[in-house]
Amino acid sequence: MSYQNVLVEHGKIAKMILNRPDKRNALDDVLLREIPQALCELDEDEDVRVIILSGAGAGFCAGADMAFLTESPGIMASRKEKAGVGNMLATIGRIGKIVIAQVHGFALAGGFGLAVASDLTVVAENTVLGMPEIKRALFPMNIMSPISRSMPRKKALEMLFTGDNISVQDALEAGLVNRVVPLSELEKASMELAEKIARYSPAAIRLGKNAFYTASDMEYFKTFSYLVDMLVITSATEDAQEGVRAFFEKREPLWKGK
Repeated sequence: MSYQNVLVEHGKIAKMILNRPDKRNALDDVLLREIPQALCELDEDEDVRVIILSGAGAGFCAGADMAFLTESPGIMASRKEKAGVGNMLATIGRIGKIVIAQVHGFALAGGFGLAVASDLTVVAENTVLGMPEIKRALFPMNIMSPISRSMPRKKALEMLFTGDNISVQDALEAGLVNRVVPLSELEKASMELAEKIARYSPAAIRLGKNAFYTASDMEYFKTFSYLVDMLVITSATEDAQEGVRAFFEKREPLWKGK
């Protein structure tokens, strides 16, 4: 597919780049439509193992386009438009490929949510991270789900109600990001993480990711039964059988993704 505001590169390690650099990659209706479309396109490509998500220009993403955000076409139409952010974030969890956010410059508001909602997040030093919506009498409703599930409750509330930024080191300690590296090493660090994951079974990755997100929202005691079922399914895949054979035969496994 061709996209207006997203650049897509297929391959074992696929690349997806938000491409509105003149608007700080702000999320407008086009970008909110194209991000889920591009993610689903890459998810359906059997050659793709991992997706690296980044932003063109000075930073990752400045959040929702203010002009788009404040439009008021009526309650129902407005609700449909503004649901785009939630759909974008949910798509990351629904697809079977691992999404690594490669973040530099800034990740603010919805952009912060996009970085945190990605499966894994690698951030350059001196990147500005935050949710400043409260300063404009707005509130980051659409991104609260991934934020509240990824960091301590008190720290999340402080950021939400003060609009203060969080340093990359504090974000690392809070579990919001996986790696903090110098800007010059950002792409290398992201690729190393992607290549490590891409070595493993696509079937196990897909089933494991789906199980993780599903179990996260289940009642605690119900998770055990569900995860046993998922283990049975995973163990029955061709990749699992190949992995066991390769272990005993002391060779590298050949994955089929089945």
